[in-house]
Amino acid sequence: MSNKIEVEVKAKISDMSSCENHLLSKGAVFKEEKYQHDILLDPPSIDFSKSDQVLRIRNSNGSWKLDYKSPRLDNETKSRMEYSIKIDDGSQLKDIFNWMNFKLVGEIEKTRRTYELNDMVICFDNVTNLGEFIEVEIMSDEADFESSKIKIMSLLKELGISETIRKDYLELLWDKGFFKN
Repeated sequence: MSNKIEVEVKAKISDMSSCENHLLSKGAVFKEEKYQHDILLDPPSIDFSKSDQVLRIRNSNGSWKLDYKSPRLDNETKSRMEYSIKIDDGSQLKDIFNWMNFKLVGEIEKTRRTYELNDMVICFDNVTNLGEFIEVEIMSDEADFESSKIKIMSLLKELGISETIRKDYLELLWDKGFFKN
């Protein structure tokens, strides 16, 4: 059994509606709009910002899940191994982690509009205190990792986006002085 890789590229955008219209003209299908609140934690003895890992409790319109993301797999994208499980109550899980001395390192709030085009998921995020972004991802097998990156970069180029960001939203918030750890 091969591991799944979340091949993901992010970019800051200035004209979300223009990008969305271009995607629709290419045949993209609008899937949903949702509010997401992420709670990011570090275990007591590990600083995930130094080891490039993520532990996240996510509330997405009332649906909760716990995600672990491995260190990034390359120097060009945000691609990582990702593991997710659904949970019933994220606030209780946050309390459990707190009792186990996990450290709250930040919270992220955003509105996300999601589209699908071929095997790509395209998200337009309006992130509190950061602005507007596009994220394009493909869940890939290890054998298709490079071709997935090429496909994503090609779509971004078609949208007129040439500069990408490897940092997560939490890192961008830290750069702006929020949630310094």
